[in-house]
Amino acid sequence: MWLKRAAKRNSRLAYAPLSLLAAWFKLDLLKPVPNVGGEQSILTEATRIETLRKAGIEVPLILAKTPQALLLADAGTSTQPAVTLLEKLKSTDDPEHIDQTLTRSIRALNCVHKRDCYLSEGFARNILVTEEKTIFIDFETDPGRVHTPIDCMVRDWYCFIFSLYGKLYKSPTQCERLTPALLEGLNNAHQDVRERFCEILPKLLRLKRFPFKLLGSDGRKISITLQALTVLNKKL
Repeated sequence: MWLKRAAKRNSRLAYAPLSLLAAWFKLDLLKPVPNVGGEQSILTEATRIETLRKAGIEVPLILAKTPQALLLADAGTSTQPAVTLLEKLKSTDDPEHIDQTLTRSIRALNCVHKRDCYLSEGFARNILVTEEKTIFIDFETDPGRVHTPIDCMVRDWYCFIFSLYGKLYKSPTQCERLTPALLEGLNNAHQDVRERFCEILPKLLRLKRFPFKLLGSDGRKISITLQALTVLNKKL
């Protein structure tokens, strides 16, 4: 079981750089979704989990809730523990197993969108996998309060992509398998989502003009991801 307590509100200053980039490049998709914290974040998470569960999306089961906390069922079992998508991918160098894991997680993401739903933060750390299921977690924010439904779905894709390339760039086998898996997944995505993704991508690639690789490890991750997105842009 997991106990999630009401957290403090994030400082608005934390969102300033992303807000500036969104305005500068006219990319509404980059507008941050503030985490207001406190009881509101608990209410948002409970509401979002219940909405997604009703739509048939794999999310944690709420065992109990109060205005200050949620008690969630464990996503895995004693025989099939759940691990993050990133942990699962890094646990093997077998291309077949990597392909299977990527394919399942990408299909699960497309399934969310095809049911007219979206995640909150579609990062690899918020995707749990067992041998049979892909489970989405962490719903303290609702992007639908800031973005259109289609942009929320496209945002899921970009969160997913940045979190994977940013963490796997030192794992050559995983990185090699990632691009073809993403291409297949995007080609199978909801048509409106794919078209919006492709519309935004060239604008996002303008960020390549900045020397991110000189800004430490985080900057290097962004630079590597932008290079990978350039390849996707050419093949989509």
